[in-house]
Order: sequence, then C-alpha cells, then structure tokens
Amino acid sequence: MSADGADLAFAPIEELAPRLHAREVSPIELADLTLRRIEAINPRINAYYTVLADELRTDAERAEREIARGQYRGPLHGVPICIKDIYESGRTTCGSQTLQHYQAATESVAVRKLRDAGALIAGKAATFEFAYGMPSRQSPVPPVRNPWDEERQAGGSSSGSAAAVAAGLAYAGMGSCTGGSIRWPAQCCHLVGLKPTYGRVSRRGIYPLAWSLDHAGPITRTVRDAALMLQDCAGFDEGDPASANVPVPDFTAKLDRDIRGMRIGLPVRLYEDCEPVVREVFEEALRVFERLGAELVTVPSISVEEMDWIEYPALWSDAATIHFRQLRARGGDYNPNTRQYLQWGLLVSSGYYLTAQRCRAQVRDDLIELLTKQVDVFVLPTNGFQSPPLIPEQPPGLSFLSGFHLYTAIFNFTGLPAVQVPCGVDRDGLPVGLQVAAKPFDEPTLLQVAHAYEQATEWHHRHADL
Repeated sequence: MSADGADLAFAPIEELAPRLHAREVSPIELADLTLRRIEAINPRINAYYTVLADELRTDAERAEREIARGQYRGPLHGVPICIKDIYESGRTTCGSQTLQHYQAATESVAVRKLRDAGALIAGKAATFEFAYGMPSRQSPVPPVRNPWDEERQAGGSSSGSAAAVAAGLAYAGMGSCTGGSIRWPAQCCHLVGLKPTYGRVSRRGIYPLAWSLDHAGPITRTVRDAALMLQDCAGFDEGDPASANVPVPDFTAKLDRDIRGMRIGLPVRLYEDCEPVVREVFEEALRVFERLGAELVTVPSISVEEMDWIEYPALWSDAATIHFRQLRARGGDYNPNTRQYLQWGLLVSSGYYLTAQRCRAQVRDDLIELLTKQVDVFVLPTNGFQSPPLIPEQPPGLSFLSGFHLYTAIFNFTGLPAVQVPCGVDRDGLPVGLQVAAKPFDEPTLLQVAHAYEQATEWHHRHADL
C-alpha cells in the first residue's frame, strides 16, 4: 500500500470484501482513511455537504466487533459509502437554500437496507438542487469539481456521489436518476453507474423530482461492485406505489459468462450527433465487443430530439406539480436554473403531457420488441459531449435541448435498466463512457455484458490523480 493509503482508498468493494471478512483489513482502518481523505480533498472538490465522522467511527467499531464474532453480513459489511443528499437520513438539504436546516424524521428505505447489509455511511453527498437545477453563480452551495479536471463539472445531478467515489472519499455512492443523473456523473468521473429497472429499488424516503421517471441506484468503481450494491438495496416495498413485486435475482450470477454469439443492438440514429472527440473512443469500444465474439446490429431508433421532447416536458410538469406551493412561497430562494425549469413545467399543457405519455409507451413497446426478437442488449454512448466547464457563462435555456447530447433519458421514460461503463478517455484526457441497456428486470444480462467489456479492457484500473 502507498504511504498515503491511496491504493487502499481506490480499491473496489469486490477486493475489499474478502479482506474484511478475513480480518486482513479493518473497518476502522477504512473509516479513518476515508475521513482523512475527506478532510484533505473535499475542500477542493465539494463532494460532501455533511460528513458523519462520529457516526462513521462508531459504526466502524461495531462492524469490526461483529466481524470478529463471526457475524459477517456480506460484501458491504464495514465499507464506507456516501448517500446523495436527497435520500432522507439525518440532515437532508437537497442542495437547496429552502432545506438547509431540515432534519429527516425517518430514513429512506434504500439507506436502511444498505445499513442492514453492514454498509457504513460516511456522509451526504452534493447534488444539483432537488436533483434538478444545474449549479449557477447564485447557488447557495459551491459546485462539485470533477476529480479528473477540477475546472469541469462532475456531471449531475448525482455529482457529489460520483466525485466522492472517483476521489477515493467513499467506496461507492447512491444516486438518483430521472433523465440520466446516475449515468452522466458516473461517465464524467470514469465510474460505473447503474440505473436499475423502474420499480426495482424503493424510492420511499427519496425527495421526488418526477414520479413516473425517478429511479434509485449505485455509483461504483466496477460492474461487480454495482451488482453487490444493487443486491442489498433492491426489493419490493409496498410503501412505494411504483415498486415492482418481482423476485430479486442474484445480480452476480452471470458476470463471468462470456458474450460470444450475443447480438448487440446499436440505436445509431439516437446518437448521430455525438461529437467526434467522444465518438472515436466509443467506436473503438465497439471493436472490443466484436473481439469478444458479439455481433453488432444496427437497430431503428428515435432521434435525440424526439427523445428530449418526450422526456423533458413530462419531467418539468411533474416537478412543477411537486414544487408548486414551495415555489410560490419561496421562489426567490431557489437556484435561478431550478426556478426556470419549474416555471417551464407550469406551461406544459395537459394535451402535450398526455401525448408525451402515449409516445413513451410506444417507444417502450418498440424497444422491448427489439430486445425480445432481434437483440440481447443495446449499446450506445452515455453522452456525446465533454464534461462542461464548472459554471457555464450562461444559464441553461430551452436551447439546451439541441446541444445537450445526453443519451440516457430514453431508458428513464421506458423504465429499462441501463448501466454506464468507462470505455476510455478522449484526446484531452477526459473520461468517455458507454451504456448497456436490457429488457425490464434483466439486470443479470445487462451486468454480464457490461462486465465482459470491463474485464476485456484496463479502464477500470485507472483513477483520478489527486
């Protein structure tokens, strides 16, 4: 191990777990290392809003005693993780001036389940305001800096969770995803980001953005780590109206199977506007799939513009409904970008909203038919642009739909599971990622394909040099 503990700080959970179980590594050692790194690095990148130092040490001591007594709970036992600050648990601000002093009375179901699995909560990670408004110069909290380039964003809205994991300030993080808010920050920070099937993970106790689009899932260093995190937070919850009462499989069961003979669908029309600096890295990744014996098949798709005009008006409308009273009472306390998005939502007509819902149902049916009859999974870039500057000179406007080449939303409004995997760095040294998507509740196949690609490359061994 390096003198500063960096080797241990960047170890994946899949390597730490057997060492913790065998008592070669101590939960207290991991907790102290995590807190030292947070103290040294977090002031630079702003990944955490709230650091739970005393709680982390107490829980680490308990985990160490349990493991010593033979009461090992599983791979997450004794591992420090972070939680996006829209999950109810202690101080929960949602990155907003309106909630700076809010203390949650209960804990979200996902956090409770992770605690039950033995995970240690290091703190609450930064987020775009209410998982929505991109940071502006008027934001009450500083923007999160990307550990790969501190003058660029870490993506959003789960920016803090991604930056913390990428900087070695947590071993995994929980994010939320309404249009890409797990996969985009994971891509920006060279990580794995898993959006499970809609309804796979309970959202009870997570501040909503759009009821019909919100998902919860992990951000990790490897595909196996994502499977391990999902294993311990998935499951039916009668308190979440959208929760799916379906069996929870072993998400690691197919990880070591090869993908020879599998058919990979490329929805080329969706990402035809991908910038060359990103596309050239993605196309090299496709050649890896071919070398693994998979067959690449071009499949029909909607365009990115059609995707955006199905996804975003529904998102804006849902969000405006959720925030309507608070916006009227304390609109001046909102980040200007958040306020602008919410105001757009108030302008969405019922006719447009219903038309968008009909379109999303048709797109979902089309994708499932392709996955049933023609291909096993889809593969496409996570986004088509480099991580943007830390604070854009101009606030986002309606024009962002024509320049924000993010290819994630299609799997939010259709509810299909999708995972972001690092696939290289561009000519400027910035991370590039690809998405794999599969049939609803077929996360094992999704993770099998993503893991096969990951293991055939060396990208998961790289981390930010801080």
